[in-house]
Amino acid sequence: MMKKIIFLFSVSLIVTLSLSNCIAQSESNNSLKETPWLAKERFYLGGTGGLSFGSVTYVEVAPLVGYKITDRFSIGVNPKYTYIHYKYTNNGQYSTPDYQTHIWGGSFFARYFILDNVFLCGEYELNNYAALISLPNNGGYKEKRITVGSLLLGGGYFQHFGGGSGFYIQVLYDVLQNPYSPYYGVPVIRAGFVFGL
Repeated sequence: MMKKIIFLFSVSLIVTLSLSNCIAQSESNNSLKETPWLAKERFYLGGTGGLSFGSVTYVEVAPLVGYKITDRFSIGVNPKYTYIHYKYTNNGQYSTPDYQTHIWGGSFFARYFILDNVFLCGEYELNNYAALISLPNNGGYKEKRITVGSLLLGGGYFQHFGGGSGFYIQVLYDVLQNPYSPYYGVPVIRAGFVFGL
């Protein structure tokens, strides 16, 4: 049953993005209509990052490269590296092990602007990291390196600065909900900058 839901959702995403592309390409006010396919005006760079220290150390670098098919529809890639270190804690009731991992991953994304500043977004992301797998009979944990896929769907807001540059914030949700996904059971909120070339 779950496989059917995932399949139907994936097909719906592909159809939606394809229709968005067709609609966007037919728009008469597309300033990129006469722009060559490899012109620098079609490309943009940007990304996100994160940094925190304390009982949890978190460092993330996630650049992105995007390509505008039309003024409203773009696709791109978003490689990512994350370092996480949870320090050992013992509060008397339970303890958590000292844990650290390097997460290597990335995603392919598509964005379609339904308004000048509001967009829909879909991305498929893969992450490889050392997961803590619980052992049976309260036998503790073992680390195992795994690769987990996530299908993130949602939307966001883009504040234009001019020249193809701007700031964005988006809210996504992983519809696959793999228990080992870093996005299991929680919304994904991301913010970052993009710069036109």
